[in-house]
Amino acid sequence: MSVTAPQGFRAAGVTTGTGEDHARDVAVVVNDGPSRAAGAVFTDHPDPAAPVLWTRQVVSGGRVRAVVLNAGSANAATGPLGFQTAHAEAEHTAELLADSAAEIALCSAGEVGAVPPAATLNSAVADALAQAARGGGLSAADAIRTDDTVAKFAFRRGGGVTVGGMAKGPDASVDSALCVLTTDAALSPEQCQRLVGDAAASALAPLTGTNDTVLLLASGAAPATPDESEIALLLTGVCEELAAQIAADAPAPVTAEPGAPEDRQAHQ
Repeated sequence: MSVTAPQGFRAAGVTTGTGEDHARDVAVVVNDGPSRAAGAVFTDHPDPAAPVLWTRQVVSGGRVRAVVLNAGSANAATGPLGFQTAHAEAEHTAELLADSAAEIALCSAGEVGAVPPAATLNSAVADALAQAARGGGLSAADAIRTDDTVAKFAFRRGGGVTVGGMAKGPDASVDSALCVLTTDAALSPEQCQRLVGDAAASALAPLTGTNDTVLLLASGAAPATPDESEIALLLTGVCEELAAQIAADAPAPVTAEPGAPEDRQAHQ
């Protein structure tokens, strides 16, 4: 289920122990290949969060080995220090995987204006990587929740391949929020970019929050090679299901008093 339904992926969700209820708040998704093709769609916010800036650079290379997701701190509106922290987080993850930081994607949610504590986050990432397994998709989906009451995940199979996904919402200020999609189809980076762009545009709300990110990772581990149109149908179906789950869990909108300022950036 979730992001580990396709072959070639491991995942886990762990707790940093810093939240009020000590709930899971850090997740990893690892692509064991043989391919590492990736594509992504990002927020159009004029001041994107540090993890978005970092991950844009990573995805421009067309390859992602792993994604680290942190639900305790958005690392948004944090300036150069926030980007340095994101870079260090990617370097730490890459070292644990004996890989390159240039293939480590980052996603974050939580309090805006706060940089995540490096030592605490690094320890949690190490725990998550140690626990990452094919059965870890549900714990990973649980770990990316912020205001969600339940985890959001979906998968579909067809034509010999599988597409899986997990997402977080329903924060009113985040809209489509964070979404990681996986497939064991053999895709090129160009195909990944085209497919995730079309699926997000078709099924998800506009990406307007500082941290909004939709990632697609392709492991190429399935023996079948269906055509792109078949994969597109599976991918759109997963995105539609995740969007429906987010909508069903969304809190009722709060009507502001006349003249009251909106606070859309307090929590992403």
